[in-house]
Amino acid sequence: MARCTKHSTDRSRAIAIRINGACLATTALVLWLALLGCQSPKGSYPSVHDLNSEAQLYRGRDLAEGFAACGFCHSHKGLPGTPLSGGRVLRDTYGSIRPGNITVADSGIGKWGTASVRNVLRLGTRPDKTVVAPHSHKGSEWISDKDVDAITAYLRYLPATEKRIERRNISFWNRNVGGFFESHAAVRGYVPEMSRRHPVEYGKYLVDHVARCGGCHSKPGGVFSSERYLQGGKEIWIDEDFRFAPSITQSKNGGIGNWSEGALKEFFLAGKTPDGRKVDDTFCPVRFYANAPQEDIDAVVAYLRTVRGDE
Repeated sequence: MARCTKHSTDRSRAIAIRINGACLATTALVLWLALLGCQSPKGSYPSVHDLNSEAQLYRGRDLAEGFAACGFCHSHKGLPGTPLSGGRVLRDTYGSIRPGNITVADSGIGKWGTASVRNVLRLGTRPDKTVVAPHSHKGSEWISDKDVDAITAYLRYLPATEKRIERRNISFWNRNVGGFFESHAAVRGYVPEMSRRHPVEYGKYLVDHVARCGGCHSKPGGVFSSERYLQGGKEIWIDEDFRFAPSITQSKNGGIGNWSEGALKEFFLAGKTPDGRKVDDTFCPVRFYANAPQEDIDAVVAYLRTVRGDE
């Protein structure tokens, strides 16, 4: 009986230690969450991902140098392989705009965490709480968390380039009258990854949220009209010159309805139309598209061949 009593006592002590340990761990977790809540304002996204994995860097490169075409706006020349230090002159509802430096320099995003990059895309706000123009990243608020993390990892991998870009100051009048029809659709919460096993759906994700083709090819709606999705007609200004964006729907009258699947793929790979014309890469990021993985190009082609337009 004495032996049994000793074993029972030892077992009770072990259980008590485990319970106390669990309580301490739970208390520590609660305190950590409370501290995190104090440090992170509503809508921010603390980084919990390892941003250094090789697969993640490759994915980030495929997106940033492919259909996301970050350098088309954020580099001075708008071409792949040039520093993402900003300075190119674009135009939106409020007038001329120079996209900022997104290298890891102090004058860029060197002090930004993953949460800050997500907040710019999801909420339209910078770390200092200033607001990004609604059109700047319209559509990218629905890029998956995994892809945002990959792009962030790739941007951190690139060398820093010091270059300060003066921010534009939008007056209260212009923001509330000139930009009456523009707003940033804030997205709070986790955005899941889009499966690549469904090419048409994945292609729509790339078109609408990664490449954001509608930023040029969709004409915004007005008081008495709705948006003309990918049907062209919008005036695009870059470096003090402009073009009218064409329709990229399956309309055979002004669209790409007469293009074969092979011709569409050739457009993305070589920047050529079926009649052999080279696309002006000042206005269309075709040089970036050529860097996209074949799987991404195939998916975008599959989706665009489903988009109907006016005949």
